Parts: sequence; structure tokens; C-alpha cells
Amino acid sequence: MKTIEKITKEFLAKAKPKLKESTYSGYSFICERHIIPYFKGTDISQLNNDTIRDFVLYKMKNGGLDGTALSPKTINDMLCLLAQIIRSHIQFDLDIEKPQYIQEEINVLTEIDYNKLKTYLAIGTDSKKLGIIIVLLTGLRLGELCSLKWSDIDLEKGTISINKTIQRIKSTDQYSTSKTKIVIDTPKSKASVRTIPIPLILLSKLGNFKSSDNSYILTNTNKHIEPRVYQRHFKSYLKECGIREYNFHVLRHTFATMAISKEMDIKTLSMLLGHTDVGFTMKRYIHPNIEHRRLQIEKIAVGF
Repeated sequence: MKTIEKITKEFLAKAKPKLKESTYSGYSFICERHIIPYFKGTDISQLNNDTIRDFVLYKMKNGGLDGTALSPKTINDMLCLLAQIIRSHIQFDLDIEKPQYIQEEINVLTEIDYNKLKTYLAIGTDSKKLGIIIVLLTGLRLGELCSLKWSDIDLEKGTISINKTIQRIKSTDQYSTSKTKIVIDTPKSKASVRTIPIPLILLSKLGNFKSSDNSYILTNTNKHIEPRVYQRHFKSYLKECGIREYNFHVLRHTFATMAISKEMDIKTLSMLLGHTDVGFTMKRYIHPNIEHRRLQIEKIAVGF
């Protein structure tokens, strides 16, 4: 008898050496929290599109940790992983309608709130406030910012090298006393490893704070600050500015929105944000170099 539980554990064991720790942690969570409990005792021969459809319907209604419905994106992630697990043992074609994912409305700072925050950051600027300025002028992800060291900043060339990210993940070590752990790893995709030109106004600010190469920019020490802690700093800044609460990601969306409004071309913006693809034609034929990106990113810094 080849149960789903058995082949799932075999799949995870084989995949672990090939995956980033954060990816493996995500796979492990989905398997242990959703796939294994639901299909416990089920033989692989009993799997078909109908039984998987029942699994999807169940998870859509009450699959969350608190018994609430799961999002279509989460369900689709589960389906993709389940299909990989099944195909590692038998030929299988998944043929069910996937839940439709509705894109949530993207929040951006209003012009008034943007100016409030900009004024606030200019007063008594410290390394943590500097981090917010960096994101507003470059569009970095939170994990990328928290892992940024001074060795990643080249003040002479005027560039930032993005080559790592920091995040808290579920611990997969059975002997660990903690349920989660911090990992610093390569970014989420090859496109996320990138070089970003620094606007002149930001270059000047960075020069005032430059510390030893091994120091993290947000702390100016060799100890990092984790994303959820830094996000609390950001929310406290918003409160002091009289701005309603936003998730940290609003800064990245605001950067992208401003870039478009300043007529930055889509290809350059995609490269700056570390996105994988903006369409075959753009990807194949348009390749802005670092100087072109520098000219484009300077548009964001005007009047900052």
C-alpha cells in the first residue's frame, strides 16, 4: 500500500537538498498542515480528479488554521505542490478548475501622506528612518532592505547590489525548541539579484551614515533587524505623522506608481523591482543599461 502520507514524506526528503531553506519550509508546512492530515490513510490509487476536487472544496470552506476559508492563491499553491508529489510516483494529469484569484486593490500613499512622511523622515534622520527613504527611492522589498549591508553599497559607482534577503520561516528542525527561525538567503528569483543605481540625493544621505562594510545599514552594527520588528518601526512613524496604518509593502507600490507617473519605462521599472517578466517582447528586445536606469531613477528623486 502506497499512501499519500508516505509518498509526501518521500517527496519532501528528496526535494530538501535541492530547495532553498525557505522554499522547503513552505512546502513542509503545506504538507504537514493540509495534505497529510486530509489524505491520511488514503492510497495513491484512490486519487483522482474527483477526490482532489473534494479536497479543494473542503479547504476553500474551512482549511485555515482558525477554521476559516483559505484564499484562492493558497489553494492553488497547494494544488501545484500536490500535483508534483503525485507525479513523482505516477503519471497524472490534474484536470480540475482552479479557484480564481482576484487581485486585491493595491494601496499607495496619497500625495499628502507621501509629503507628510517625507518631511518626517528628514527631521532627525537616523539609520532606521534612512531605510524608509531607501525604499521610497528604490522600491526594495522589506527582506532585501533588512539584509542590506554597507558592503552592498558602492558610493563611488553609486549603486546598490541586491543579492540576499532575510525572512522568518517555520523551523523544520525536529530538535529545535523554536517554531520559527530567521534565515538570510538569496532573493526569490534570479531577476531579484540586481544592481540599482542610487539617486544623487540618496547617495548624499548614505555618505553621511557610512559605516564598516560588515555592518547592516538599518542598525549600523553587525546585528540585523528582522522584518517584522522593522515593520513595527514603520507603523510607529506613520502614527506619528498622522497617517493611517499601512503594511510596509505600500512603500514599494508607491515607488512603482510614482515611477509610472514620472514616465519611467516599464522595462526599467521591472528591472529595478526585480520582477521576472514584463512580456516576451520587452524581455527579448529591450535591455536598459545601468546608465539608462540611473537617468530613469533620478526622476523619482526630484524634489525629495
